[in-house]
Amino acid sequence: LLAGEEDDVLVATICAADGGGLRILQDEIDVSVSATDIQKLCRSAEASKSCGQCIKQHTECAWCLDPHSTSAFRCDYVKAFEGKCNAKLIYSPKTELKIAPQHNLPLGSKHADGSTVIQIEPQQVVLRMKPGDIVEVPFKYLHKAHANLKDFVIQTSEFRSLGIGIEFSIICHGNRVQGRQCTDIRDGEMIDFYAKVSLNECRAAGDVAISIGAYGYHTVSAMFITPMCGCDCEKVQNQERRSPLCYGFGNLICGVCECQTGKGGNNCECDLNQYGVRTATELENKCRRSPNEAVCSGNGKCRCGRCQCDSEFTTGEFCDCEGSSCPKFDGKLCAGQGECSCGECRCEEGFAGDDCSCNLDTTPCVEGGMMCNGHGSCECGKCICNAGYTGITCGISSKEEVVDTGEELEEDEQDVDKDAESLEGQMEAAEESVAGEQDRDEPVNEDGQTDHSQMGSSDVASEGEPLSPVEDEEPGAPAEEGTVEAIQEGHSSGALQISAFFVSCFIVVIARFL
Repeated sequence: LLAGEEDDVLVATICAADGGGLRILQDEIDVSVSATDIQKLCRSAEASKSCGQCIKQHTECAWCLDPHSTSAFRCDYVKAFEGKCNAKLIYSPKTELKIAPQHNLPLGSKHADGSTVIQIEPQQVVLRMKPGDIVEVPFKYLHKAHANLKDFVIQTSEFRSLGIGIEFSIICHGNRVQGRQCTDIRDGEMIDFYAKVSLNECRAAGDVAISIGAYGYHTVSAMFITPMCGCDCEKVQNQERRSPLCYGFGNLICGVCECQTGKGGNNCECDLNQYGVRTATELENKCRRSPNEAVCSGNGKCRCGRCQCDSEFTTGEFCDCEGSSCPKFDGKLCAGQGECSCGECRCEEGFAGDDCSCNLDTTPCVEGGMMCNGHGSCECGKCICNAGYTGITCGISSKEEVVDTGEELEEDEQDVDKDAESLEGQMEAAEESVAGEQDRDEPVNEDGQTDHSQMGSSDVASEGEPLSPVEDEEPGAPAEEGTVEAIQEGHSSGALQISAFFVSCFIVVIARFL
């Protein structure tokens, strides 16, 4: 319990103190609602309508007054605004107790009339509560003996129709009991009792006054409850008329633009007629997957009826999908020509395919005013030719190519045949020439041996050289070494000429076919 003196008014802000005195029953508030559930309440479509609607959802809901907030939610769980909304502009009203000392006298003292004894303390309590708050307020009662009056019974004015709930408990003879009565009270005995007050809903337009007293006691304690069902920033005097942040087409209320008729968007930048809607709410609902869900699933901002996701990895019409699961082309998600929506590419106009790589432009397929020359179909900007046609625009008949190629091959074969006949003639002449040289160089006798006696002088020595005296040689002596070598060289030369000739023929034939 924090207490301070402000303008002669004792202000107690309830912080969930566990000890005696005034305390907020946080355990009872959250007993059936988890932190996740609280956040869902704060981020609901109803909560986002206004600051007042926000704080009605739950005591832990807060509103961001910062017009430049980066948060996807105006209303959120108060702790979720950290780093997303200026801390000084987070509106989260606190439950408070105010007791004016001049209106609260100690037990046993007398009222202003000088005769009536004060039997209940405090005499006046002021509470500021948000919907859903449950606050326990302590009271003290001093019993004064009256004839036949030995019981303490709590009495109140009617409060249930005001959206208020009150439950009482009494420390009766040392035990805390639920209810409004304690019997057999002694004269001068002081009794502690508690009023557990809850603001269940906002029904009253202003403050609620409830009287609390004791049976047989003619004065009462007044409890004034101020339901915090709206925000101060919503009051007309706190609105910024025709704010520049709203492009002059709306009023800035609690950090949000309220646009004039015909305008919508976060900054009243959208012309409603252009988007086929009549109200700004209808335009914003285009960014909701369903009426009760958050704008852009809480992962983006609504820009003129279309979601703009906060992260490049969050995609989908309502920013409700992870965007890294779509196919890529040339290293780009959806070929850079579409948006990834829940694992599927949504291609821009003029593109198609699973990865948006298919260009639907048919201009490259047209030639002479005809699509693929009438011999194919255009797919993704390229001609797919029918059988028997080829070329970029299917303008070439593959049958004509076959006929032309056949005629050329026939001509080539005829040329090769002529070359072959010519080569055969040359080969025969060469063979005859080589055979003649062998007959001239090596005459043989009847036994098949070389007959040196019949060799002419020109076969033994070159022209101009003196002949060796054959008669000087001994019978049976071998021929001179130079003569034998000359004969062998002649044979080798002829063989080489024939080999070279065959190689040339082979090369010519291959070249013709190639």
